[in-house]
Amino acid sequence: MRNLFLGSVTERSGKSMMALGLAKNVRDKVGYFKPFREVTMCHEGRLFDQDAYLMKRALGLRWSEEELSPFVYDASRPIALDDIVASCERLREGADRMLIEGTRDIFTGCMGGVSGLAIAHATDAAVVLVSSATLPALDKICMLRGAMEQYPLEFRGVILNNVSDPGPGRLLRDHGVKVLGEVPAVPRLRHYTVREVAEALDARVAQGAERLDERVENLMIGAMSPETALTHMRRAARKALITGGDRTDIQMAALSTDTSCLVLTGGMPPARTVMVKAYEEGVPILLTDLNTLEASDRIDHLIARIDPEDGEKIELIARTVREHVDLEAVWGV
Repeated sequence: MRNLFLGSVTERSGKSMMALGLAKNVRDKVGYFKPFREVTMCHEGRLFDQDAYLMKRALGLRWSEEELSPFVYDASRPIALDDIVASCERLREGADRMLIEGTRDIFTGCMGGVSGLAIAHATDAAVVLVSSATLPALDKICMLRGAMEQYPLEFRGVILNNVSDPGPGRLLRDHGVKVLGEVPAVPRLRHYTVREVAEALDARVAQGAERLDERVENLMIGAMSPETALTHMRRAARKALITGGDRTDIQMAALSTDTSCLVLTGGMPPARTVMVKAYEEGVPILLTDLNTLEASDRIDHLIARIDPEDGEKIELIARTVREHVDLEAVWGV
């Protein structure tokens, strides 16, 4: 059995989505290992990696989340490569194929000798990269090809994600990089619910607890004048608006447009007029002690989140990958 290492060269590449889609499209039993935890979540008093939580449930794995993603990378206290390999070997038990998911950047861990390249080499894994179709990402992929030669590694190719035109794929092919798939943007996969926003922010629900399953399709920050903000708000449907708790003018403007929820930062409760208007419009109000920038960053990361209980979204991911990726070339069949 040969391992497959799934890496990326930039953040927000869609690697987690691709890992799930690849695993759901083979009949064999797929094992999963993510050496380093990244985005963590707390569940039933335990803290573990969000992707490990997803893959355990979506693939029916018997290992705990802590076993599926056991380490935290710290350059000052590096994990031994042998320990990473031993963890991977233990998880291979009973699996026909092994999928190893790297961090956001395959170079992370170079100082400690535990980069994605080193892990792929030590676990005898072929490498597939998932990447956005931006020029900086394409530059890094071409640079990475040279770095792989010192190990050496079997580099099977690149899956481009959120592709809107054939240009980036053609550019990589012209530079000798095999393109294994070009996956278009799927808007449904970029949506989340008000409940997920509240959980990500550890927010209190001041109004509208019964509407937490409303879908959020856009994110806006209300840091401008009400007149200017209103122009932009009218163009963004089903939005989550993030603004300071003292910006009553912005909040009232948002409530006159298609808004899924208000996120009020700084821990300040809304004015009574806002509460009444939100109740009338059926718009939840979430209160967080985070500042606007911190709240925006956390919600931004929800784009990559996949609920393991959302069977419809998981099937959409599997179908999208099946239709746009050369699965035989990825798995080396």
